Amino acid sequence: MKSYTCPVCGFDGLDEPPYDEYNIGSYNICSCCGFEYGNDDDVMVNEKLLEVPEAHELYRIRWVKEGAIVFDPSDYPSEYQKNNKVSKDQLIKQLKNIHVNLNEIL
Repeated sequence: MKSYTCPVCGFDGLDEPPYDEYNIGSYNICSCCGFEYGNDDDVMVNEKLLEVPEAHELYRIRWVKEGAIVFDPSDYPSEYQKNNKVSKDQLIKQLKNIHVNLNEIL
């Protein structure tokens, strides 16, 4: 079964693509970070709608700084989490999937 990668947290266990070929969100929610594609990417800052990659970055930074809490621990591999948070080693690995360095966030 093919899996897809979350563009926010890098988890590569999504059942379907977060966005279609027209960049329309699937409205699915990542079991790792809790991002809902098509909903959480509509972010206004200073009365300006952010581009989707900017919304991803903003959400990612907040999620990591708040402790990388697993949104749905029952649907996220238990070996990747500790106390309902993504383990540091796994977080580093996931963020590499989307070319993000954890040290640049912290």
